[in-house]
Amino acid sequence: MSKIRFSVKNPAVKTLAGLFLLFLASCASTDNTAKSSKSAKNAPDWFFGESAAYPKSAYLTGIGSAPEKRPAEIDAINELVSVFGQKITSASSASRRMEMAQNKGLVASSDSSSLDQSILREVSQDDVIAVEIPEFFEAKNEGKWYALAVMSREKGSQIYSAMIAKNQNEIDSIVKEIASSKEPNTMLNYSRLDFAEEVAKVNEGYLKRLSVLNPTSAKKFDSNYTPVQIHKLKADMAAKIPVCVWVSEDSDGRIAKAFQEVMSSFGFNTTLGSNERYVISCKNHFTQGESANGKTQFCEYVAECALTDTFSGETLVPLSITGREGSPTYNNAEVRAKQKISAKIKSDFAGNFQKYLGDFSAF
Repeated sequence: MSKIRFSVKNPAVKTLAGLFLLFLASCASTDNTAKSSKSAKNAPDWFFGESAAYPKSAYLTGIGSAPEKRPAEIDAINELVSVFGQKITSASSASRRMEMAQNKGLVASSDSSSLDQSILREVSQDDVIAVEIPEFFEAKNEGKWYALAVMSREKGSQIYSAMIAKNQNEIDSIVKEIASSKEPNTMLNYSRLDFAEEVAKVNEGYLKRLSVLNPTSAKKFDSNYTPVQIHKLKADMAAKIPVCVWVSEDSDGRIAKAFQEVMSSFGFNTTLGSNERYVISCKNHFTQGESANGKTQFCEYVAECALTDTFSGETLVPLSITGREGSPTYNNAEVRAKQKISAKIKSDFAGNFQKYLGDFSAF
């Protein structure tokens, strides 16, 4: 079958066709506008532009949208905090020592948010300090919720300034007490500086926000300790706290080296065989065994390790390691056992030492 071609050669007909197409386009545009107007019916002013109740001169604002109300509110908060160059983070617990310091009133707490608890279960308290969600509306025609998140520049500046000042007072107190103590270079004081560094990092985030809210107020805290400065104090102190490492049944020094690497990562110098206040001891026991058919030789191992303060007799960081390794020869089984012990020291002893630093004894 041949194809039928249709063409319009008459200019008048061409003109009429063009006008008809324009009419159809006009109808479509009018229909879309009608739908948009309908979906925005009764919408607040901030849906279209700046809010009269929350002008940008006095507030930071963020608008969020989602099919459900709570995700829309979180989206609005995320939009607001993006002004600070960040995104909201998931809800998380503060460190044990930070919680204790907050409970004792030593450092500022961020748990006074007026937001709904369902939101606070999903976002970090630090991300929503001074944030409110005063308005929202449902655009049923769109199947969406819209929310407005706001932060008063004046209120936010006051809150952040007070929190920074409180935290800095605690940092100053720690540094001054250590400097005035008769024996400043101790593990306890090192742990206190470690906490001061944590607080300084929190303050650094607060100060970044205050700089956006009120640059003049932020300038007042220029002389505050920074995390970098506190870390330098920690490193200087660690270099003055030698740690003796004593390990039995370690002919090749593999296990001792693992302890040295862990302590070096925290800035400490280690010695072998000298008498220091802080001693890491590791007593290893290896027992030979074999499989029923005699083809596999086993090395069962037990390593009892501890970081001890010899002045007080207190065990600061304990670690117990047990296991069994097999090989065609006992020598190879023992080598593998020592490799396992070394790996455990690098992971578990390092973790236990970090937990010690976060212990309440820092206060």
